[in-house]
Amino acid sequence: MMRFLLSVSLILFLFTTCLPIVAYPQPDTYFWSPHLRDSVQRNSYRISINRDNTNISGILIVKYIDNSWLGTVVNEFGLKVFDFSCTARKCELKNVVSMIDKWYIKQTISNDIKFLLEVDNPAYKTGRTASKIIDKDTLTVSYKKTKMLQRFATGEMVLHNKKRKLMYSFKKIDE
Repeated sequence: MMRFLLSVSLILFLFTTCLPIVAYPQPDTYFWSPHLRDSVQRNSYRISINRDNTNISGILIVKYIDNSWLGTVVNEFGLKVFDFSCTARKCELKNVVSMIDKWYIKQTISNDIKFLLEVDNPAYKTGRTASKIIDKDTLTVSYKKTKMLQRFATGEMVLHNKKRKLMYSFKKIDE
C-alpha cells in the first residue's frame, strides 16, 4: 500500500512538472493602473450608461483635488448630464439633468461611481471586501454579487450593477 501511494505521488509530481507552462501577461492587481488614471492631470473617458432601452452616452471628465474626485458627465451635444464629488466616505451628484433627477436614480449612480473610483482605496470598505479575479488579460472585481467591474487589455472598463440592471462602459480618451 505504501509503495502504491509513493508511486502515485511520484507520477503526479512528474506529470505536473513536465507540463508546459503558459504565461499570460498578467494585468496589475490594482484596477486603476497609472496609464488609466492620473491623480495629477485631468482624466477623460468615453462613457455609456445603459439600462434596457435607455442610453446616456458622452464624456466623463475626472480630476483628483484635495482628497476627492471631482467630475462631470457631458453628452455628445455638450449638455451637462451631472457633476459629482466623490471621497472614500461619500459620493454626491450635483447639477443633475431632469431625466435622472430622482432620489433613487441619483443614489444608485453615486454608489456606482464611488465603487468605480474608490475600488483600490483601502480606506473604502467595499475596496477591502471586493474579490479580484485575474483571467488571462482581464481583471474582474466583484462585490456581493451585485456589482462587477471589468478591465480588459484594450483599456476598456465595464461596470455592471446587477441589482439595478445598469451597465456603464468607459474608454480612456488619449489627450
